[in-house]
Amino acid sequence: MKYILLIFTLFVGLQASAQETTGSIVGKLTDKELNDEPLAFANVLIKGTTQGTTSDFDGLYEISGIEPGIYTIVFSYLGYETIEIPNVEVIADKVTNIDVPMSASAGFELDEVVVTTVSRKDSEAALLLDQKKAVEIKTSIGAQELSKKAVSNAADATTKVTGVNKKEGSSKIYVRGLGDRYNSTTFNSLPLPSNDPRDKNIDLSLFSTDIIENVGISKAFTSNVSSDVAGANVNIVSKEVSSGSLLKIGLSTGANTQTTFKDFKQISGANWIGVNTNTEHDINNLANYNFDNSFSPENTTSSPNMGISINYGKKFSLSDESYIGLFLVGSFDNKYNYRDGISDNIIDVDNVGSTFNTKTFNYQATKMAMGNLVYQINKNHKLSFNHLSVHSNNQNIQDFFGNTADISAEDGLNVNLILQTEIQNRLFVNQLHSVNKLGESIDLNASLAYNTIFNDEPDRRKNTFVHNNETGNIRVAQNAVRDNSRFYGNLFENDLGGNLNVTKYFGDRFENKGNISLGYNGRNTDRKFDGIYFDHNFANPRATSVDLNNVDALFNQNNIDNGIFRVETSRGRNSEDPETYLPQLYDAKKTSHAAYVDFVYKLSDKFTANVGARAEDIKMNVSWNTNITLPGLSSESGIDLDKQYILPSLNLKYELTEKINLRASGSLSYTYPQFKEIAPFVYEGINFQESGNPNLTPSDNYNAELKFELFPKASEVFAIGVFGKLIENSINRLERNSAVERDFTYDNSGDATIFGMEVEAKFNVLESSDDDNSINKNLSIGANATLMKTKLEFNTANTLFNYTGENTQLEGAAPFTLNADISYKFGKEDKETIASLVFNYQSDKVYSIGTNFKENIMEKGVPILDFVFSHKFSKTLAVKFNAKNLFDPSFDRYRDIPEKLTMSSYKKGMTLSAGLSINL
Repeated sequence: MKYILLIFTLFVGLQASAQETTGSIVGKLTDKELNDEPLAFANVLIKGTTQGTTSDFDGLYEISGIEPGIYTIVFSYLGYETIEIPNVEVIADKVTNIDVPMSASAGFELDEVVVTTVSRKDSEAALLLDQKKAVEIKTSIGAQELSKKAVSNAADATTKVTGVNKKEGSSKIYVRGLGDRYNSTTFNSLPLPSNDPRDKNIDLSLFSTDIIENVGISKAFTSNVSSDVAGANVNIVSKEVSSGSLLKIGLSTGANTQTTFKDFKQISGANWIGVNTNTEHDINNLANYNFDNSFSPENTTSSPNMGISINYGKKFSLSDESYIGLFLVGSFDNKYNYRDGISDNIIDVDNVGSTFNTKTFNYQATKMAMGNLVYQINKNHKLSFNHLSVHSNNQNIQDFFGNTADISAEDGLNVNLILQTEIQNRLFVNQLHSVNKLGESIDLNASLAYNTIFNDEPDRRKNTFVHNNETGNIRVAQNAVRDNSRFYGNLFENDLGGNLNVTKYFGDRFENKGNISLGYNGRNTDRKFDGIYFDHNFANPRATSVDLNNVDALFNQNNIDNGIFRVETSRGRNSEDPETYLPQLYDAKKTSHAAYVDFVYKLSDKFTANVGARAEDIKMNVSWNTNITLPGLSSESGIDLDKQYILPSLNLKYELTEKINLRASGSLSYTYPQFKEIAPFVYEGINFQESGNPNLTPSDNYNAELKFELFPKASEVFAIGVFGKLIENSINRLERNSAVERDFTYDNSGDATIFGMEVEAKFNVLESSDDDNSINKNLSIGANATLMKTKLEFNTANTLFNYTGENTQLEGAAPFTLNADISYKFGKEDKETIASLVFNYQSDKVYSIGTNFKENIMEKGVPILDFVFSHKFSKTLAVKFNAKNLFDPSFDRYRDIPEKLTMSSYKKGMTLSAGLSINL
């Protein structure tokens, strides 16, 4: 990594800067002599250059790869008036749209032409054009489409893409049945750390659409990205200023049908804005009860959700070729959620471990700030710097009331479990990008990222009480000292990444037979995680009563002094021994270095091949000091993984016609275990626990895909594809036999195969406009579906676990997924109205794999329907209204036995929101 830093420093010192990416001109030509029918085979030329094109059967045209600048565009057709449009500005990474009605007479007027410039990276039509022209298989969803579908963050954005679904209750996504460990996330093509010690990828919901230009989902792989992936790479592209100036203010509010204005509970110690500065304990003597927060939640009323955002952009011209661009975004939003349901631990028909009625109170507050600074030195060199800060706070109170195996309802007793959890994340991303054009045929790109993440879980509080229904008495329950406890967990991670790439074109940049790229990717991740429990051990719990309205009357210094309870840690109870205060901890380091070659060549006018090879070296060390002793390992031990790979990739594209592509893709990749999947650190929930397995080894992945694409018009697509994957030695989450309810861990369960088919369609059902194009109407429909069959053959020879049966479906793999939307758009001059219905359905899928004769836990499929409405009164003022989860279905999990007995169930309620945006 130090070499890439040295190269990068020297490179910047020589004014090696971000590549001036080119712009495009697109549009539609119509024939005024034939009632504005599309005009095919008309000529479009940039005056004074050799760059040009002809319109297709639908009158559509595109000239790409245009240097930024001011041009005159010439439109001509035999027997028609030649039209020249002067002063057309082409901007880097933007698409300028010019729709021209052509006439055989001289009656054409220039004011009939409307020239608009939008970001190529957020335009729905432009992203489809990029998808059509790319050699590799890729899909992107831009800001324009995200707005139409009322998508608020990157996590929701991914679920609008074919073959992607999200795990209920989290931001984790599954791509073609493959979950968190099989995917990767990048921000402007640079890696991002995880904000949660239990996940490989960062929480995508942290990225609001205020900063998103588009989200790309790459399910076929090339040699220039990390190969630690089998599902997809998710690349979030951030916004930049385009031209002139921008000031946009957004305000929003929302309500949930089962939450807003209802009784609500919040955690003591966390404030409304979601900032907690007291994230570490201050205990150095177990005889002193020095905890600041109350065990009793704060009773309040749920307020409406709210949000505010400010976007500012300014472009400062320094010369004809040089400018400085500044783009700033700041936002705050909060959400209240309440769920009322059940949670039962069902082993089989005649064996139920526990039954609970559940109430969950959740409050989230997120603050985000992003700054982007661009310096274009000249038309060949450009530097850009991105800084992103995200501060999120998630407060959760789970109140479970019911029965457990050791507390029987027949005795007139019930158990009450209360878990109060706060998770605070602070993410800081810094990126420097530099890409250069050297001469007519060489590009040199460099980028560097330094990221830090703080993940804190301050003072997680757990209580267990027993209710006597006959006497009304409530007392302390203590089957284990952990039943009444406090926990502090802290994670800090440094993440450094860099890319270097040189590309040589066979010809110039705009007219060539292909190119060859040589490059380097490096990444170094260093994580430190520790957690400590303070358990309350009661001398006589059966005789210790508690007042639920004043729990702190029990948990206080006076009752320690009187011997009612004592505080101890998982290391012991000796206050004088420093070891007592040593947290359970693990340190993890991962370093990867990769060199690659990527070769693209146009074998004919229709056939293009992309061949790549990647050599990668990965070293990972996880060391720990816990109170868990494993076979062959001590409680203070570590694991080293060191692997080298040669990974080929192949992408083929055949342009059957101007509108039809045939594609094929194949690649080898790998999957490394995550830090938390290896570290033997126990994470405890209200009625489950989860720990790592140091015996895990990497998986090898074989990927293949065939795809047919039809692009009828600029904003339309129909695609169908088939794919297959073989994952050798796959890693899976499983439920093992334990004295603890729902005890989860990880294992190399065996070889997994995935076969599937994807279909995607997006069409304009109705398109119309009046004679002067002042009124436009559009009705569009879109749908994508994935049909998939997965099979995991258990490897029973080399495992410590006794799997149920011989095979199963993969965890998280929904056999059928459907996304659909219908949208109506009406525009009149500066006014515009858009109304959309958005639908999603995922079929039943495996939540966790069962062992020791326990069947799988399944997650039931549910239909989700959202309504989206927006109206723009003018260029300045716009409003929006969203109604989400209109069906309000029940979200259920069940044990996969013939009776399909429900293990958990709850509803989320319908959420209504309204927003106002002002462009100044």
